[in-house]
Amino acid sequence: MMMAVGCIQAQRCHTNTCPVGVATQDPKRARALDIADKSLRVQRYQQATVHQAMQMIASLGAHGPQELSPRMLRKRVAASSVRSYAELYEWLRPGQLLAEPPESWLDDWSAASADSFAVR
Repeated sequence: MMMAVGCIQAQRCHTNTCPVGVATQDPKRARALDIADKSLRVQRYQQATVHQAMQMIASLGAHGPQELSPRMLRKRVAASSVRSYAELYEWLRPGQLLAEPPESWLDDWSAASADSFAVR
């Protein structure tokens, strides 16, 4: 999305000196951003993204993202080896972390906080 708005990846987002006015609170710099033009570009980018995603989903034989499963998605793990995401990752049932967190998640789950991103 940022590229569609006009981001040139100047890597100055945190300095308030974005040269194209995308990531700034400075009214003078923000004037460089043509909202009417950029909003249409973002809309077209989003439409194209959704269209391509639906084509990929259809190529897997599904009618929508709700029909995808970890077994359908594959990852190349070596030059001649591909495995499904169901094989590669631990999948949790809805609510499992609240009721009975798996042993492999206990340390991270106990350190997590809804109030902060800080490491405890």
